[in-house]
Amino acid sequence: MIPTDERLSVGDFEIAVVVTGPPFYENCYLVRHRPDGDLAIVDPGGDAERILERVRAGGGTPTDILLTHGHPDHLGAAREIQAALGLTCRVHADEKPVIAMAPAMAAAMTGWALEVPEDCAYFEGEPVLTLGGAEVRVLHTPGHSPGGVCYRFDGFVLTGDTIFNHGVGRTDLPGGDSATLWASIGRLLDGLADEVVLLSGHGPRWTAGEARAWWHGGMGGS
Repeated sequence: MIPTDERLSVGDFEIAVVVTGPPFYENCYLVRHRPDGDLAIVDPGGDAERILERVRAGGGTPTDILLTHGHPDHLGAAREIQAALGLTCRVHADEKPVIAMAPAMAAAMTGWALEVPEDCAYFEGEPVLTLGGAEVRVLHTPGHSPGGVCYRFDGFVLTGDTIFNHGVGRTDLPGGDSATLWASIGRLLDGLADEVVLLSGHGPRWTAGEARAWWHGGMGGS
C-alpha cells in the first residue's frame, strides 16, 4: 500500500504530512503554529515542488528547515526549498560528516545526484528552539546517526528515523550504533506522557503509550 499525504491538528499546531515518492516514501512535515502562522519544514526528503505547493496552499510563513538527521532521504529537497524560500537549515553539529557523505550515499543507493543544503545552522546539545511563540525542544537521540534528534512540540514529537510505528532506525550505515540507539529510544519514551503523538520519518503515527508498551514488552530488551 502506497502511503498518502494527510493533515492533522495537535493543540496549537496544524501538521501537514507530505510523503515523498519511491523508493523511500519519507514523511516531510509542515508544522504551522496557528496563533501566529509561523511554519517549519521538517525533513524535506524529496519532491521539492510538491512540498512547495503544499506550503503555498496551506498558508503560514515559512521560517526554518529543521532536519532530524542528514541522510539523503531526509534532506534531498532542502537545497531547492532554500533557494525558493530563503530559509536556514537547522541540524545538529554531529551530523556534519553525515551531510558531507550524503551525495555519495545517494549516488550509491539510487543514482541520485544530490545537492546538500547550504547555510546550515548547526546547533550543539539539546537547545530549545522556537516556532512562533511556541517552544520546540531538541532531544539528541543518536544511534541511527551521530547527530540524530527528535523535535518535541507541545503534544507531539517528530522522531525522524529514531523510532517508527513498531520499528527502529537501521544502524548499519556510517555512524550508526545499535546500543546507542537503544539507549536513545529508552530515554525518549520514558520522558513522554502516554497521549503524546509520535510522528516518524516513515510510516504511520502512533502514541508514546503505544510505543512504550511495545518497547518494554520485549523490543527494548531484545
